Amino acid sequence: MRRAAVIALLSLAIAACSNDSDMQAPKTVRIVPDLTAYNTVALAPEGRGQQKAAGTFAYMVVDGAIDWYMFANNLAPTKAYRVVLTAADGKEYAVASRRSDGTGALGAHGVETALMNRQCVGAEDPSRRTLESARTLQVSLKTDGSASGASSNDLLGSRSALPCGGNGDGKFEYVLRSADPIAVGP
Repeated sequence: MRRAAVIALLSLAIAACSNDSDMQAPKTVRIVPDLTAYNTVALAPEGRGQQKAAGTFAYMVVDGAIDWYMFANNLAPTKAYRVVLTAADGKEYAVASRRSDGTGALGAHGVETALMNRQCVGAEDPSRRTLESARTLQVSLKTDGSASGASSNDLLGSRSALPCGGNGDGKFEYVLRSADPIAVGP
């Protein structure tokens, strides 16, 4: 009788463990930031064939820095995209590069204390500058045609090589853009 009870308990324990075997498997957790104090601008499709793409750019300017979040959907799945901030004088700064997920959704976050490229770019790399000196910023999302690896974009070598993690196709096409510029300086 005792032996039967022990076997029954072991059988229940094994069954309970086997039903919960995914406890050790990694899980994806989606964290949604509280953006109630942030300003939000809509990002409209840019160019042909992008009419379905949509996005938002939430931001807060505090003490000469901009804390931002970009969310986009209906993009090409698993493709690399760049977040680009364009100053009033037309100089562009690639501040992030992210891949959309398998459904075509993308989320990115950054805090810029100064305007400077954080992704590899060509010879058009503008100098680092204060956020306020830009006066306004246009926000864009464009395809990231860079190759993988790192690229040194400073001929004087004063900055370390910037990361490249793009699609490798050489195409940098605008997908989304803010309709109105964001005021960041006097």
